[in-house]
Amino acid sequence: MGFRGRSQALGGDLVKECAVPESARWRARRKILAVTREGADNRKTPAKSLASRAAAALSQVVGVRRAEDAHRDGLTGLLDGETLHGTLAEAIRNAERDGGHIGLLFIDLDRFKRVNDRHGHVTGSRILSHVAGFLDDAARQAEGFAARYGGDEFVVVLPGADLDDSLRHAERLRANLAATILAGGEPPRRRPLIRVTCSIGAASMRAEAGGDRDETPSPAGAATRLLQLADNAMYQGKHAGRNRVVAAGTEATGVA
Repeated sequence: MGFRGRSQALGGDLVKECAVPESARWRARRKILAVTREGADNRKTPAKSLASRAAAALSQVVGVRRAEDAHRDGLTGLLDGETLHGTLAEAIRNAERDGGHIGLLFIDLDRFKRVNDRHGHVTGSRILSHVAGFLDDAARQAEGFAARYGGDEFVVVLPGADLDDSLRHAERLRANLAATILAGGEPPRRRPLIRVTCSIGAASMRAEAGGDRDETPSPAGAATRLLQLADNAMYQGKHAGRNRVVAAGTEATGVA
């Protein structure tokens, strides 16, 4: 049914409409309710004015969602590697306010090439999506965020986590993933059923505002350093036998 048909079905009162993606409807509902409540309190407000404002609100929601999607990995929905660095730098900048910590986990799936070689890239992509959802849930529970760094590498950022906290999060994540059987196929068959493990490098830094800017890195520089520390620790875990967590040798400190 087109716009004219929907308008006639509603008694000719449909003045303006806007299509909203399913993923954005929760925001749209909040916007619509806000407009409706205002209209209910002011019965003299023309219906056309309310419809126009509702359509504008919906368009704003869709625009925000599209802007967010432009910075997300197309397969997993996580932040992409290019966006990660700036978002991490911003998290470090926010931590400067109270001298808080920022923890970071660098995660690499063990021998994931074998999954692609044995079961195909379609199954491999599906498993990556499952793992991404798993990491995203874990990051949100810790009030952090997750990103796909590239390929089968992921990053979880943990605001407020020192190195000990980061290690606890990492070990819990590693153990839970190793104990999870992932479905590589479509329901109801869902096969092949695949278990994957990961190696995790954990690092943390204390964000300190002020200080000598010649000696302390900028938030962007601190973000690069933190990623390097966690990445190096992750590779130590790979060389030590995989499916393990390794702490970075030195906790990074200082942010200009």
